[in-house]
Amino acid sequence: MSALLALVTGAGLLAGPATAAVADDSAAGGWYTELPDTMKVCDNATWQDGPAGAPQGAIVVPAGDNAGFDFGQSGKTYWFAPGTHTLGDEQYSQISPGDDSVFLGAPGAILDGQNKNLYAFSGGASNVRIAYLEVRNFGRGKDNNNEGVINHDASSGWVMEHLYAHHNDGAAVFLGNTNTIRNSCLKDNGQYGISMYRPQIEGDAAIKDIVVHNNEISGNNQDDWEAEIEGCGCSGGVKFWDVEGATVTQNYVHDNLGVGLWADTNNIDFLFDRNWIEHNESIGIWYEISYNATITRNVFKRNAWVSGNDNQGSPAPAIYISESGGDARLASDTSGSTDLRISDNYFEDNFSGISIFENANRFCNSNGNTSKTYCTPFVAPTVIPEPYDFEYPNPINDAHPCYTSIANEPQRTDCRWHSRNVKVTGNEFRFDRSVVPCAGTYCGVQALYAQGADNMPWAPYTVSEIQQDIMFDAGNSFTGNTYVGDWKFAKGWGETISWDAWRSAPYNQEAGSTYNGSTEEPPVPNALDADTSTLEGSIGQWSAWYSSSVERSADAAHEGDYGLRIAVTEANGWGVALDNWPGFETRAGAKQISFWARQGTPGIADATISVLWRDSEQELIRTDEIPLSGLTTSWKEFTQQLTAPSGTAAVSLELGGDGSVGEILDLDDIVIADEENA
Repeated sequence: MSALLALVTGAGLLAGPATAAVADDSAAGGWYTELPDTMKVCDNATWQDGPAGAPQGAIVVPAGDNAGFDFGQSGKTYWFAPGTHTLGDEQYSQISPGDDSVFLGAPGAILDGQNKNLYAFSGGASNVRIAYLEVRNFGRGKDNNNEGVINHDASSGWVMEHLYAHHNDGAAVFLGNTNTIRNSCLKDNGQYGISMYRPQIEGDAAIKDIVVHNNEISGNNQDDWEAEIEGCGCSGGVKFWDVEGATVTQNYVHDNLGVGLWADTNNIDFLFDRNWIEHNESIGIWYEISYNATITRNVFKRNAWVSGNDNQGSPAPAIYISESGGDARLASDTSGSTDLRISDNYFEDNFSGISIFENANRFCNSNGNTSKTYCTPFVAPTVIPEPYDFEYPNPINDAHPCYTSIANEPQRTDCRWHSRNVKVTGNEFRFDRSVVPCAGTYCGVQALYAQGADNMPWAPYTVSEIQQDIMFDAGNSFTGNTYVGDWKFAKGWGETISWDAWRSAPYNQEAGSTYNGSTEEPPVPNALDADTSTLEGSIGQWSAWYSSSVERSADAAHEGDYGLRIAVTEANGWGVALDNWPGFETRAGAKQISFWARQGTPGIADATISVLWRDSEQELIRTDEIPLSGLTTSWKEFTQQLTAPSGTAAVSLELGGDGSVGEILDLDDIVIADEENA
């Protein structure tokens, strides 16, 4: 960790005593303990430091109503006098600059949209500079969804600096090609502090070469867009979209009501360096279906406490790498690496650490891809043409090569966004369970895992293949890190293992790392994957065995929206079983089995669940049977304490009984838990 100190103190941003002991168990002292004053942009109020008088040759803009003022002259400087400036009462009253124009505010100059005007600065002019202005109250309620107030049209060459942009709807600032936003306070806006969007360009990034430097970005997403549009992924401090070349440095990103910094969809070649990212409700940095980034010398504190408690089914990390990684075929001039490198960062009391994840169902032209019309940079057409078929699990466009040829190379590889070549090295991770409001399984974890469902017959991928790839074959590694506190490590479907297991074969992670926390194997809350247990995402591993049919049914739900419906198809006994030989990974020891069952139709009064324990050679060690007696059309919970025998490595389930053709049994919320989690 001495390299971390050298990098940071040498950079001068987070300079502190050179003797700070990063590996020391005590958090007192050290460069990471105090936010530098230079990053407190909102307190420093540099937007008040504009010229007190009009620069020579500048056009004076008087305070008051500036509706009808000629702001469109090219090559001119406009100086806003002290006081409040408005643009009239029309929703599309706005400033449309000319090329190479400059807009400067005097101390006390305020541009106020009065919650009447949608946008402050718009149009296609290039090389515009805006500085020393307070910009507030643009937008009318939620009319500005996914739109920007300053540089609404994401035009090229804009420099925006020393701004105080607050209480605007949508994004305070939009970025276009070769744009810079720096030394600005972007606070309490409706959706984002900064965002960007330009229409897709076939085979190329829509936006290139942007700089986000020394801004304070806080309190954004005041309009709570995730609640307004469930799962929209459209909120937080900054949202980057389809950008090649971004330098994101020395920003103080905190207390946003969502993700801090979110790069989503075909972003390439990013540098996140020396940012202080703290107490955002969700993830600190989310790098999603994107490529080639360096995340270095950043501070992450207390992120994702809210999202970790709201969604306990997956980690809520400080850094989330989702279907993203390094690829040597793409640009790396800004990041300096064709890997995705996470190095020399400091993490303290985030809900969890770093998650590297891949959704087996997420590839271009799949309904598992939320960026519907986008494909990877390696497939032509990268823009998926109409018509679209959104009926799951069909392809969006059945003429696209990521449907017609996806089973063949290069499409099989290039139609996917991969989590690969992710290198996590030289970081310090601190976690105190008494400080973090932990809930669920994934508090205080590092994760390298994959999930999904084998439910698209035309897809050439399986969940087990993607899990194998991300863990063993994709070049992902954790090395040379320092851990303080009790950490867990998630792999496979997300099941957690101990430090010793994480470092041992077959995983072999954390070469050269140090750890001072508990090495006990963490209890497993459920050996079954989420869908097999709850049926919410798919039918999981359930399969008809004999004289039966199985379906994922809303009519069979105990909790949630779906459950397992078993129908008898032939007389003289029936059976269903898990179809993932030899079963789910588990270990010896005390277990609690629990589930809910009922008659879907009157008839099946009794049944039996068999629990099959197998060793690492897939040999059956023992079978335990749990009777389901006294079944009625009302839900009944069944629980049983069992001890998995010595040598257990896998568990599977079989369910059977008697019944007449057409009779139905419903089953839901099936759990095989280590007894400590019961």
